[in-house]
Amino acid sequence: MIGIYVQILLIILFWNADCQIIPRIEECGLSCSQGIHCKSKPSGGIFNSFCHDSPASLSSMVLKSMKISTVMKCVQGSPCSLHLNIKGALSLDENVRGLEICSFSLDTQQSQCTNVRFTRKKSKMLNGKKVQVQFNCFEVNVAQHIYVTMKTVPHYCEVKLSQQYYVEAGKLDYNLDRARKTVTVNVSNFPRDQDYYVRLCHKWFTCEDVGAFAVIKGKESFKSVSLKYSQLLPCLCVEGWLALPDARRIQLCPFENDTQVLWDNTVYNPLTQTLAWEPACPVLVMVNLCRFTNSNDHCEDIENSFRNSPEKVKYSRVDTHPKLCMKVKGFLCKTHINCPFS
Repeated sequence: MIGIYVQILLIILFWNADCQIIPRIEECGLSCSQGIHCKSKPSGGIFNSFCHDSPASLSSMVLKSMKISTVMKCVQGSPCSLHLNIKGALSLDENVRGLEICSFSLDTQQSQCTNVRFTRKKSKMLNGKKVQVQFNCFEVNVAQHIYVTMKTVPHYCEVKLSQQYYVEAGKLDYNLDRARKTVTVNVSNFPRDQDYYVRLCHKWFTCEDVGAFAVIKGKESFKSVSLKYSQLLPCLCVEGWLALPDARRIQLCPFENDTQVLWDNTVYNPLTQTLAWEPACPVLVMVNLCRFTNSNDHCEDIENSFRNSPEKVKYSRVDTHPKLCMKVKGFLCKTHINCPFS
């Protein structure tokens, strides 16, 4: 549980002008489209917790969609604060007077609810029309795990939208320099008064360190750091996290298609007469020995040599015949044949 109130300030981005930042507002509020006038008031949520059987004429799809993002409320002379931006879509119906929107923090067990009421003339003429509702007055903190619900007023059974949302602290973007073997990581959308950690790691069951991590000071205006790598692998990831207790780590794994290096790691040890293949990243494959025929157009599988493993595969007392090869076949990959003695 995070009991720290964090002031959110707008982050100026460097290096990559295409990075998205959290939108900035001066006042939070409610808006509705289609010329529908709406107003909101706080709600305890308990009065709309019991559902009613829906009329036969009411479609269960009256609530169309719900999207959640974050905005920063920044008023001159006051610290900025982070708010949920909740957008919902519904079809107008004479049986629906409004909406109830609630957010529940899974970390603090606190809830916030608001009632949205529609006021319109000639309501029957508007039945079936799609209206967009946007509400952005629920204040949240970074690294909070939020559960958001949207119900009709009155609340009809099985007419409800819900979604979990994690208030991320930090957005990662990168630039790759293959010649220098560096990954330049750009960080945005994190509090100015907090430090941010960035590292490269190999993702197995957990993300294992590849070199030392870097620290981006919250008070520094330059939010970029370069990290060195030795080999570009599909399991190489960029990981970042805010310097807060139990802060969630964000991972960016952009090199998943760089798989060629996985299939070339075949090693023969003449002292022990062992032939081994060990992937640099976890990958579920079928490995077996094969021998090319005289025509060299087909590598015939050798019986009792099949191994199914995500880790190291080793064969003992191997004959170093030039046509003896190792065949590696991935579940979603092509077959790769390595002939170390040719």
